Amino acid sequence: MPFVTVQGANLHYETFGTGPPLLFITGARGNGSAWHRAAQYLSVHYTTICYDRRNHSASTITGPQDYDHRLDTDAEDAAHLIKHLSPSGTASVVGNSSGAIVALRLLLNHPDCVDMLVAHEPPAFGALPADFRAMGEAAVNHVYAQYRKSGPMAAMEEFTASLGTGSEGALMRKVMHPATSLEMRANCLFWFEFELRQYPCSDVDVVGLVKLRGKFVPAAGTDSGDGVGVAPISSIAAAAERDVLRLPGGHVGFMAQPEAWVNALVNGIKAY
Repeated sequence: MPFVTVQGANLHYETFGTGPPLLFITGARGNGSAWHRAAQYLSVHYTTICYDRRNHSASTITGPQDYDHRLDTDAEDAAHLIKHLSPSGTASVVGNSSGAIVALRLLLNHPDCVDMLVAHEPPAFGALPADFRAMGEAAVNHVYAQYRKSGPMAAMEEFTASLGTGSEGALMRKVMHPATSLEMRANCLFWFEFELRQYPCSDVDVVGLVKLRGKFVPAAGTDSGDGVGVAPISSIAAAAERDVLRLPGGHVGFMAQPEAWVNALVNGIKAY
């Protein structure tokens, strides 16, 4: 299995196809295989890169970790991967959910690495007005309290219900089920402890994103409506005067209907 060594970790990655590089950043599961079907469809246009985020699946930690700045570390890891795998040192990037929060931080911290960023439904409450941000933070804190009280599956029910995932709710619960494998159990529990609250509640430099609007494509699922899962990206899009690109399905449309999702993504990027 191919790896790239970064400070404090070894990152496992896989690539598909040929053409300009495109990096996928996964959300809660943390494993690059979540993107495999979409990556294979997209590989006729790009060299697609799927990787396990630090301390998820086959990506292992090798030294001390700075958990107080883990979001910046995740963004740094993505930048290292791009520089390692891209001949030009740049790539297009697609991030989903908390992976989209990582992608936004990557764009802000390492804009020279990013050709184009598609941020799909980041639960970035830091981009919302204060009252709505507080409501979002209260919601994820409630989910975490459920996790500590009743276990990960009860908490996952709360989480998926809050996103308004509709028909994708069962899929999301299945792929995050800690009984699926020891790998998924470890990924799931790590997310609950170190990401569920920390990433959505982090500050978002909306002014910085507005300055980089030419590289930024805000995206959401057609089935996600305009609820809490879409409010942050809609707020960022409005500030940047960008339309939200609507892609098939909901929060994980790239898993539920990957071919249609990829076709819409390719056409949407061309339109921007």
